[in-house]
Order: sequence, then structure tokens, then C-alpha cells
Amino acid sequence: MADGTGWLTKPLMFLSSYSPLFAMLAIRFDGCPLRIACGLAAAVGLAVLPVVMHFQRTGCPNQHTLDVVRPAGGGASAYLAGYLLPFLTVSNPSAADLAAYGVFITVTFLVHVRTEIIQVNPTLFLFGWRIYAFTDSGGLDGHLICRRRILSGDTVQAYRMTNDILLLAEENPETGTH
Repeated sequence: MADGTGWLTKPLMFLSSYSPLFAMLAIRFDGCPLRIACGLAAAVGLAVLPVVMHFQRTGCPNQHTLDVVRPAGGGASAYLAGYLLPFLTVSNPSAADLAAYGVFITVTFLVHVRTEIIQVNPTLFLFGWRIYAFTDSGGLDGHLICRRRILSGDTVQAYRMTNDILLLAEENPETGTH
């Protein structure tokens, strides 16, 4: 497990991933408290991503030789279905509507933190990150978050964010170190 944000990594990545959805809901809802709550969730989601990425860079990165690398995005259509919510909501929801939205967000959260849906995160893409699915020479199947193109056969230095998510250690161009 990561030295950085540890068990909070996937929940924080969920929040960052759905910050555009919360922004759309803030625009869509009429009530001031709902707009503020959704706007706050969107802002926190955007703000937390750079913090999470920073704190993952603690400790020493490990070397991984990537035998198989493929762009991660197979779950994009299922993920994007959640973005239909703002278009299916009513602008002034009842208590029952809010309860249903809450159940939807809860189920979405559980699916996000317990599956490989990390592979689709529009906020990561917005900040210039890429996500690759990989299998390394040690048999680890996971996802690598990085800013540059990665190919099969590459050997990389990466920090472990979770058991199956790695963050590429960026090389300092002046010193050649991580």
C-alpha cells in the first residue's frame, strides 16, 4: 500500500473523477443549498487531485518492467453512463428524488473503489495525465498513471498508490533522479 494517502487514495480518486458530474448537478439544481453542496463537491474533487498525486510521491519508487501495456479505457462507456444523471434529474428535487440520487452516488462510489473503474477519470485527463493498464514481469496486473507515453517492454520507476495502481516517478531532467 502507498505511503502517501493510503486507504484514502481510491475514495479521493472517486471524488476527483466525479467532480465534473457534481459541477453539472450544481448548474442543474435550482435550490441554493443543493447548488452549494454540489459545487463544493466539484471544487473539492478538483482540488484534491493534485494533493493526492503529490502525497503519493513519498518513499522510494519501485522498478517495474512492463510486459503488456494497453491504454486503459475499456470501461469508458459504463462510466459515462453515470454522467447522464444531470440530464435525468429534476431542477427542484423532492426528498425522494434526493434519496434516489444518494443511493446512485453510493453505489457508484462502491463500484469505483472496488473495481478497476479508476481507468476512466476525466479529471486526471484534464490535468494532463494518462492511464495505462499493464502486466509487469512480476505478474502484477494494474494501472499506471503517468504523463508520457508508455510502451510494452518499458522499464519504469513508479510509486505504489494502491495494490493495483502505480504512479510513474517523474524524472528530474537536471539531475536524472526521481
